[in-house]
Amino acid sequence: MSKLSNRTIVVIAFVAIIGGLLLISADYLKGKKEQAYQKISISLFSEVNDQTQDNTPQNIEKTEEEYVPTPNPNGYLGILTIDKINLQQGFFDKDNENNNVSKNLTFLSPSNYPDEKNGNVILVAHSGTTHIAYFKNLYKLKEGDTAKIEYKGHLYTYKIDNIYNETKDGNVTIYRDTTKQTLTMITCTKNDNTKQTIYIAYLESVK
Repeated sequence: MSKLSNRTIVVIAFVAIIGGLLLISADYLKGKKEQAYQKISISLFSEVNDQTQDNTPQNIEKTEEEYVPTPNPNGYLGILTIDKINLQQGFFDKDNENNNVSKNLTFLSPSNYPDEKNGNVILVAHSGTTHIAYFKNLYKLKEGDTAKIEYKGHLYTYKIDNIYNETKDGNVTIYRDTTKQTLTMITCTKNDNTKQTIYIAYLESVK
């Protein structure tokens, strides 16, 4: 009887282990299924030296307790702020003639708007030394850093989850969790003219 009981215990333990492995595998596969990718075409031209000054207000202070909208006399669709690199720059809607990487921070055509469920806001800009190199300091960001977008009277705060490089060939593959609202920022890789860097950030809060 004792031997039979031991065998029963072993069988139960074996079944429990197999069940646990199947559960873990199911969660893993579900996570992989939710990780979608999107291939888009972009064009980031070579930089040229240009000392023209940008007139957009930089580093406007806001309290953490209360969201105070940034003045928007230029009629931007939204305003991107990244406190860590002292960046604050507006961007225009997709069909606006000024929504061009050679002029401004650019709201890429395949983008969703910040308030779209599980959407992806895709912003592209130059790095380098020109007056339009709005993403020149993006290389200083790390996973866990935050970026904010002001849009239609609300403040959307995103946390960077992943940073990766790709060959600069006119296309970019965006890897993200499609169950989350996302901010994707793309620019040329610092000190490497053959690469571009992609920053994936997920929405943390809305005010």
